[in-house]
Amino acid sequence: MATAPGGATPAPPPAHVPAHPPARREYEFSEPENRILRDLGSKMAFVGLFMVGIGLCFAVMAIQRWSRSQEMEVGFLFLAMLLTVFGVWTHRAGRDFRLVVDSEGHDVAHLMSALSSLLNCYRLIYALCLVGLVFALILLAATNLGG
Repeated sequence: MATAPGGATPAPPPAHVPAHPPARREYEFSEPENRILRDLGSKMAFVGLFMVGIGLCFAVMAIQRWSRSQEMEVGFLFLAMLLTVFGVWTHRAGRDFRLVVDSEGHDVAHLMSALSSLLNCYRLIYALCLVGLVFALILLAATNLGG
């Protein structure tokens, strides 16, 4: 075997690298797992649509009250917005859970999409809890300092 100048052994030639790497096979859920995902997806899609419907009812109620008394019901509008947003995200997550069952080769992608919609819901709930906690602490401090 020939040595390179300086006594070092030459590096072996690079192995053949295929032009297109082999496609990564995604995980496929079993039939019992698919039944759970299908049931969860169906329930979540229904609950999401129901929440959107309730949110729209609150919005209509707030608009009707405003048209009668010219007073804006901010609480009803806020509740309408929350229910509608949570409903849309819940419905999307349910739809994506059902797509996990209905598709082949895309289970993980649909599962991650469903989890992303759920994460959006819980990020908003988390933020609302923090805001509520801050207001509660301010109120507590104000009542204790005020006498």
